[in-house]
Amino acid sequence: METRELLRENWTKTFDSLSRMYSGSTATLEILDGDLGAQIEVDELPLRGITCDASGIEMIFVTRDGQHLAHRITNPQRIHIEERDDGFVAAIGIVSSSEPEAILRLHQPLPSRLLPRET
Repeated sequence: METRELLRENWTKTFDSLSRMYSGSTATLEILDGDLGAQIEVDELPLRGITCDASGIEMIFVTRDGQHLAHRITNPQRIHIEERDDGFVAAIGIVSSSEPEAILRLHQPLPSRLLPRET
């Protein structure tokens, strides 16, 4: 595995790409609180997407009853991407100046079935 910091100017396009690739794949969101330790905020829910704008980063999940659940992180300062040896992203670490660190753990993307299979 390799961990690298993502440059701020690449945040939006990276999140757009990851949203397309991992949409529908399950993910877990951990919040690393200094007093409480690691707390699971979202546990094994399908990821709908990740967006980034001037106000922060937002992750959208789909709950078991089909509703959308949003988690917003304000004032992000640094983002770290952990890539597996096969090139897929295993985790995204988000450090904020005003909130505890968040780690989004991604599972293997769902295979694309856009093209018909030849038999």
